[in-house]
Amino acid sequence: MDTVNGNLNGIKKMIPAIFVVVGMLLMIVNAVILTSIVDGIVAETVAGAIADGRDNLEDWESDESWINSTDERAYYAYNIANIDAINSGETDAPEFELIGPAIYTVTTHREILAFDEDAGEMTYSEYDVFEWCENCIHDGKASISGDTELTNVNILYNTQKIAGLSTGITYGEIFAKAGFANAMMVNDLQNRAPSIWSAAEINMMVDGVAAQLVQAGYDEATASAMAPAAYLNAAYANWNASAGGASPMDPDFTEVANYILYDAVDPSTGNCIALTCEIGPMLAAGIGEPADETTAVRAALYGYSDRLDTTLIDWTVYALAGTTFLSNGGGEDLESAENLRERFRTATDPYINQDSNGNGIPYDDGMDITDPDTLNYLLFGINQDTGLGAGLLTETDFNGIPLNGVALLLLGAQSNPFGTMVEYSVNLGQVLALADYAGGWIGMVGTMTEFEAILIGGEGTINADLWWQISFGSVEPLEGGYLSIGLNRADHAGDADLTLEKVREILYDGPFALTGDFATVFMYGELSGKTLPTGADGIPVSGGAQVDWNDELIAGMYGIDTEAASALRSWVKDLMFDQVIGALLVFQYETSPYTTQSLNNWLYGWRDIAVADTLGDIDDMTLGWVSLETNMTYYGSDGVSTGDYSVYKMSTGSGPDGLDSVEHRIAQGYISGETGEIYDMSEYLPWRAPAAEEYTYGLLTDHVGNADTTLTGTIGSIGDADESFKVNLVGYATADSIVGDNVVYKGIPMVEHTINLDPSTHQIQAKLLGTGTILDVMPGGLPIYFGSTVDLKVEPVTNVVMYGKSVSRFYLDLRGAGSMNPDFGSDVQPVFEIHTFGEISDEDAASFKEAVLDNMGPTYWTNFDSGKDAMYIDYVAVSIYIIGIVMMAFGSMKLLESNSKNKEEE
Repeated sequence: MDTVNGNLNGIKKMIPAIFVVVGMLLMIVNAVILTSIVDGIVAETVAGAIADGRDNLEDWESDESWINSTDERAYYAYNIANIDAINSGETDAPEFELIGPAIYTVTTHREILAFDEDAGEMTYSEYDVFEWCENCIHDGKASISGDTELTNVNILYNTQKIAGLSTGITYGEIFAKAGFANAMMVNDLQNRAPSIWSAAEINMMVDGVAAQLVQAGYDEATASAMAPAAYLNAAYANWNASAGGASPMDPDFTEVANYILYDAVDPSTGNCIALTCEIGPMLAAGIGEPADETTAVRAALYGYSDRLDTTLIDWTVYALAGTTFLSNGGGEDLESAENLRERFRTATDPYINQDSNGNGIPYDDGMDITDPDTLNYLLFGINQDTGLGAGLLTETDFNGIPLNGVALLLLGAQSNPFGTMVEYSVNLGQVLALADYAGGWIGMVGTMTEFEAILIGGEGTINADLWWQISFGSVEPLEGGYLSIGLNRADHAGDADLTLEKVREILYDGPFALTGDFATVFMYGELSGKTLPTGADGIPVSGGAQVDWNDELIAGMYGIDTEAASALRSWVKDLMFDQVIGALLVFQYETSPYTTQSLNNWLYGWRDIAVADTLGDIDDMTLGWVSLETNMTYYGSDGVSTGDYSVYKMSTGSGPDGLDSVEHRIAQGYISGETGEIYDMSEYLPWRAPAAEEYTYGLLTDHVGNADTTLTGTIGSIGDADESFKVNLVGYATADSIVGDNVVYKGIPMVEHTINLDPSTHQIQAKLLGTGTILDVMPGGLPIYFGSTVDLKVEPVTNVVMYGKSVSRFYLDLRGAGSMNPDFGSDVQPVFEIHTFGEISDEDAASFKEAVLDNMGPTYWTNFDSGKDAMYIDYVAVSIYIIGIVMMAFGSMKLLESNSKNKEEE
């Protein structure tokens, strides 16, 4: 019994301590276990609220802030400050200055196209509308006007040169042949017209001799038969007298007179070359003063070879032709000639009226321009607006390229005959007559006019095409030497001596013809130093082999020697691409390496007439529009659409993955504005899709610099705060975030995430061009690189991104076409920057704290207005805290009393 009493006494003594311990345990349970339970309940409640708010179609359709969301975007640009010095040739080094910000509101309009609640997937289209924000502020700076002028590099220039190479070669040929036409028309006015007059004069003089013989008593037939020889006898007497009577004998013209005067023909063509025919006087005089060589040539042509009197006959023919030709103005300087009107009328008559080469035809029914000023401008004029040659005989230099007015006149007449009438003060009939005459010589209109090669010691005839083909691959046939725009140019003089067949193969007919699509392939080789990936059959194919692009390869492709191959490569790259094509772009489209236009135009739309022409119609105002950003319509286009809207498939969080994938992108494509059909849906960034890789023969990934092609899994506004997540950077790239520190922002605990996208591995030429051809991977075609820095803060309970700031920069490789892998310390220049910023508002932050954070942690129970279910938990928690505190207080008091009593008993 004593033992029992003793045990009871011991237990009684322990009761106060038990009260203290139990009270403490209740406090711990409440603070730790129940708090964690409550935190879990709150988190699940929040997650449920997120899921419940997004798990059916009505939730999304009623969310106006998602259907039509608005953000701000600030742009900075780098303006070329010294463009005048560049244009004047003082320097070729642009000086860049940063201007901005130009701030725009971006309203994204979305339309839900399909909703699958079971799969947790939604498909929707979207488009953006940008509007300049006059009163917006970014980083403490007010927005500059969207109308601010900006001068920068024409980002399409190199691509236009590459894409336009084959067309440029064709136009280059036209301008080259204009030089031939110029020479031919000069010859017509300077020599052919006087030769025609001389032939008519000689014919008239022979007729006069016949008339004198009739008067002397001969019948007409006899007089006509005797007149040619009699006339030549008189011509000989005149020459002999002028020579001092040195001849010991008189020549006999009886057997040769008719042939010399009427019947002589070019043995290679059958065309009449007699002295009463169109070209006879200038040919006979042009062979030169009698000597062993010249006499033999002239005697063979006019039928008096191998005679004792050959030399005397030759002097007679030469003197007659020469004196008559000179007396009619043959060879006279045209700019000082007083009879240009008559020369032009005579020269144009055979081509306009299609007269035959008859004997003694006066040819006076050609174009008759009565006003001297009009004729002078037509022949020698300079267009005061352009500074370029306007006259048929005018040649001016344009960026190192000779431009002949005949080509400009004909091109202008083709595109704008009324404008040609006004500029040249001629009527429509005269414009058509000019086209017949000049167009025949250049080969642009009707049947090409043939030049008699016998006039330059050759055979047959030469037209513009034949002249160009000979001059391109060998010696220029009119004056000798090498053409400045042929293969034998500059340092390659003498390297090429190609047959006409080989020239035609290279330019027109062969499998590697440069006036066809292969021109672009050729430029790829020149710029990259490699062939396209090629299969065993020689056809470009993804995964094919690439070999070095060199002289030996080109020689084998075209069947020419390596010297000619080197000349051909230089002609394509150094002449046509570097000089001619650029000059033609400036001439034809007023395109230049630099562009000045408003920021609005740069960002949201400008019309490039070269692009419009490439697409089929330079006058169609719906064609040729380009932009850096994608607005609903092109700026200044009067409503021209930027194309079909983008379509996205997104996870709603109600599918198998639940909230782990909410708002994650699944696929992207487009919707046809005409049919409403969705197309090209895939898990890839559209410009990095397998089809794009196939179009570029597998070269796209290496050209871009990375293999990150998919957009599946990129977040919307929700991402796992504790894990790295994937972000879509405005369609240019995707990147994984780096998880950073835990921070408190606006009183809310958050987790930082950052992205630093390396521009050196993100070349975006293929996205900006989007041609679906090898132009997208042409080295240095559009050498723009994309870099971005992104700072995000994610709230860990909701996993909502509550803070975001990004700066995206576009860098231009200044080294030009053919350049890749730039040094970002020296080779590139930023040209544009896009700044975005978004954060939870102060009001929303306060509401979030009250609704979520104040219901979590050890003091969760202090928030009694947190809802019915949570309120019951709050009251339970308070009761536990009260019981625990009371038990600890009671136990502590009893322990104090026990200690005091023990001391008294002692």
